[in-house]
Amino acid sequence: MIDIDNFPIELRWKIAAQSASALLLTHEKVYKDILGPDYKKIQPLMDTINYISWIQDGKNASILSKYLGLPVKTAEEIEKTNELISEILYGPEIKYKIVYAVGDHAKSQITSCPFLNRAKELGLESKSLFENCSAYHETFVNNLNPKYTKKFTKAMCMGYEYCETCIELKNSK
Repeated sequence: MIDIDNFPIELRWKIAAQSASALLLTHEKVYKDILGPDYKKIQPLMDTINYISWIQDGKNASILSKYLGLPVKTAEEIEKTNELISEILYGPEIKYKIVYAVGDHAKSQITSCPFLNRAKELGLESKSLFENCSAYHETFVNNLNPKYTKKFTKAMCMGYEYCETCIELKNSK
């Protein structure tokens, strides 16, 4: 009898992570396939549902971070926690690197994104990811440490070579 132990842990993680990254995108593909051109009639509603789903996912990720006792006092700690949680939830396909972390500021780059990869595989417009992904990250950071905010300055789904994000204290400008 074949059971879960017959499959290597790395393969199980890869499959689970790919499924997780597809989950927030799959229902849009299904509705587009079923409704065809009529999808445009409900697109504003679907965009709202997607946006709220991504925000909830950001909240869930922050809850997991707190449960694991990950550090979130500084911009660098928040970014490292974000990197770790993202890899736990979405697998090794997501690639982060911290460009710098000084005081209350941290800048990072994402050079590989499972959501962008799934959108391409599903034939979805990747530019719609930007608003949702931004909402996820802002919610995640705000729930980890409400003194900080996270913003994208570049995004692969908007045509850049990599995503670039900045975490900083709110009102630190």
